[in-house]
Parts: sequence; C-alpha cells; structure tokens
Amino acid sequence: MISALLLVVLGVLILVTLLDLKYKAVPSVLLTALIFAVLLLRPQSLIFGVVALVFGLMIKDLIHESNGLDFGTADIKILIVLGLLIVNIENFLIMIMLFLVLQFGYVVAWRIFVSKEKEMPFIPVLLATYIAMIILGGVA
Repeated sequence: MISALLLVVLGVLILVTLLDLKYKAVPSVLLTALIFAVLLLRPQSLIFGVVALVFGLMIKDLIHESNGLDFGTADIKILIVLGLLIVNIENFLIMIMLFLVLQFGYVVAWRIFVSKEKEMPFIPVLLATYIAMIILGGVA
C-alpha cells in the first residue's frame, strides 16, 4: 500500500510536470514547501536529500557544460524530495542509475521526435524515476 505522503508527492510531481510541459515554468514555492513537508516527515533521510542536492548540482554543471542545456532549480528541488524519500543507500544508487538511464533515453527521444531546441523539460524524467522507484519499493 502506498502511503499518503507518497501519493501527495506523486500528485505534486504530476502537477509540476504538466506545468513544465505547458508553460516551461514551475512555482518555486510549491517545491520548496514540498521539500519542507517531506523533510519534516522524513528527517532520517536528510543525508540522502543532501547527496541528491549535490548530485543535482553536478548534473546541472555537466548538462550545461556538455550541451548548453539548463537543469533548473525546480529539477534540483525535485531530486532533493526524491532523496528525502529514499530509505537506504542501495535504493539511492538505484534511483540515481534509473534517473541517468531515463534521462539519456529522454534526451535522445526528445531530439529525434519533438524538437532540436536547446530547451527541454526535465521534470517528466524525474516523475518517471519516482514512479519507477515506487514500483520497485525503493521509497517509503
């Protein structure tokens, strides 16, 4: 059974995915409030939230340096939320690997089927990663 927290996070991620796809903008306060709420309910996973933040900053730098793409603040905030929902290092590593594989496939598919523009929304990949982690039982 999926907890209420996981369902709320899923609902917020679906909403911000739709906003990102349609408007290419996400209300920052919504994601900051989500981080705050998850952190209050899952303080034991703070280390994974911090590591997810550092991973997000690294991805932001790598994506910008290699392709000139922007991995925005909203993307990093969502990675922090995902990190805060992880319960152990094995699941954290699985989440990172899933994200990287899905991200690569998404970028290739986006370039082939949607647009060659530099700008593309990354939040759908984070949503897919979260759903995969729920299915795998990697979030609690």
